[in-house]
Amino acid sequence: MSMSTGSSDPAAPLTVVTRWSDRVLLMEVAGEVELLNAPRVESAIMNAFDTRPEVLILDFSGVTFLSSAGLAVLVRARNRAGTDIGFRVVVDGPATVRPVQLTGLDQEIAFFSSQDEAMAAAAGA
Repeated sequence: MSMSTGSSDPAAPLTVVTRWSDRVLLMEVAGEVELLNAPRVESAIMNAFDTRPEVLILDFSGVTFLSSAGLAVLVRARNRAGTDIGFRVVVDGPATVRPVQLTGLDQEIAFFSSQDEAMAAAAGA
């Protein structure tokens, strides 16, 4: 299953692509995650939880801008995962790593620098 959605700026599209690997659901998000399109990203994530994966990995390595609205989506997703669903997030590059570190979310959510690292951690979940 895959889903693509666009922001209000056609020059900065947002895409969300999902794929399964055994019991792990991987969601690759690319583009800008900001106030106008964060609700669409959140909707896709919350719908993914409804499929009951053992682990959900959000790959934000393709995100070019991550606003406070996007960070709030990550917090709500982590809260939704609770203790029932493993929750991992891939961030790579200053557009995602810096906001995560500045807000202290790296102390609250399991972040990884690559899909391979997140998948390896999921295998141990």
